[in-house]
Amino acid sequence: MNIQNNIDLKKYNTFKISSVAKYFCEIEKADDILELINDPIYQENKKYFLGSGANTIFVNDYEGIVIKNNILGKEVIFEDKNKIQIKVGAGENWTDFVIQCAENNLVGIENLAFIPSSVWATAVQNIWAYWVEAKDSITKVEWINLIDKKLETLQKNECNFGYRDSIFKNELKDKFIITHVIFELKKMSENYKFNTQYRWISEKINELWLEISDMNPSKFVQIITDIRKSKLPDWEKTWTAGSFFKNPVVDQTEREKLQKEFPELKWFEVEDGIKLSAGQLIDMCGFKWQNDGKVGTYKSHALVLVNEWSATGQDVKNFATQIQNKVKDKFEIELWPEAIFVE
Repeated sequence: MNIQNNIDLKKYNTFKISSVAKYFCEIEKADDILELINDPIYQENKKYFLGSGANTIFVNDYEGIVIKNNILGKEVIFEDKNKIQIKVGAGENWTDFVIQCAENNLVGIENLAFIPSSVWATAVQNIWAYWVEAKDSITKVEWINLIDKKLETLQKNECNFGYRDSIFKNELKDKFIITHVIFELKKMSENYKFNTQYRWISEKINELWLEISDMNPSKFVQIITDIRKSKLPDWEKTWTAGSFFKNPVVDQTEREKLQKEFPELKWFEVEDGIKLSAGQLIDMCGFKWQNDGKVGTYKSHALVLVNEWSATGQDVKNFATQIQNKVKDKFEIELWPEAIFVE
């Protein structure tokens, strides 16, 4: 483990925000963390733990230590004829893992293909796409308790998973660093049913004249990837944090009140209420394909913000605040960022 000084974080976040960290280090194993938390630099400075940087906006230079999680590795810890459990390093690239699973005929996470993320974020944010959540396949999370300085394990039911939420964003915020996530995946069989209930998936399958009975995991992952590339920016080419805001959840009374004034409003029922489309709300506030010269909404999806031209973190925060204020004024709904502003 090596602590560096004055490191520009631009290459460590997908929004390509230039921000200089006073201190920076990369950890590759659990022992690195235990060594780091006893270092005076760690103890005397504020700190931020960084995964893939896909949802991180550094508002200013960071006057503390940024710790990049690079813990890698994949290990099969259980297997029978129907399923397999894999222990995955928190620093592994999520997209690569999904592809590798599909290539090995392992299923359960294929709807989460091509999400810019590390494995770390799957547990922290409970990533969600096309009616599938990361928690559907997570069984355990191994983490280091930064207060007690020891390795601990949380079972799935202890992680308090919710819509893009977990215990790590709430009760354990700033008290943890994840080392590994254990996933349980099914082995592909003729009885396995791919989740095609999301409209874009069924439309794409019909467009390609494919029969679901002939589908295999790799083919399905490619379909999800193609859909995401057509609707969302390619995060390998476009400076973005992906979907910037959470879809708001309201109760039935609020939904009925809104629909009287806005009959075109899209909604669907979820476990904890009625979910609205944040992208549609932003569109209806006049932000469709809009920018201020530095930050803008993506041409195909207003929920996605993009760095148009060397934006600063403060530029992004200001633009996001404009969107939040207009949605609040028009619909009396709070939009909460999925992206994290680090100050």
